[in-house]
Amino acid sequence: MILSPISVMVARTSVTMSLISYDLPVKERAAPSVETVPKALGRMRVALDDAYMKASRELGLTPQQAELLCAAMTPTAVGELAKSLRCDRSNVSRLVDRASLRGLMKRNGGEDDGRVTVVELTAEGDRLARRFLTALEAQTSDLRARWPARRQQLTVELLNEISEALDAASQLQPKSLRRLPGATGRRTHPQVG
Repeated sequence: MILSPISVMVARTSVTMSLISYDLPVKERAAPSVETVPKALGRMRVALDDAYMKASRELGLTPQQAELLCAAMTPTAVGELAKSLRCDRSNVSRLVDRASLRGLMKRNGGEDDGRVTVVELTAEGDRLARRFLTALEAQTSDLRARWPARRQQLTVELLNEISEALDAASQLQPKSLRRLPGATGRRTHPQVG
């Protein structure tokens, strides 16, 4: 099974799906620890950072390397990886170089345009990406096992809707405001450089 960057993001966000209890009767809901969507998203971001760190360390990877491997599970141009990971192309290129030195990826010229560098996982890179996703899924397996299929589907839909809204808001923001002054092109979550 080939996973797209969207699938990776859904797997990633499933790590903290316990924040969403919209289909439980009011008397069964735990008292909310946060009272607004932005606060819940902030809590989720912190939990995702922790989940990524734990799952990647189990495999001898950094969270950045694990995310790169997952984003490149299908052959992808470096520029597209940079867009997908929301990171500066030069940072992604350096990360690809390091992964290549470890034997996890290889670079190829694009079939249509030799100037385009296409990144492809090696068998070892693919194995590690799949193990990483499995480790992430394991962190919420007990929770998800208690959920009916409809709740799981609603959660995926809700998380995708939130992601799309955040993506759209990011596109509306002027490029000069997307990074803090003095930023190096690295994102703070998840870091890729």
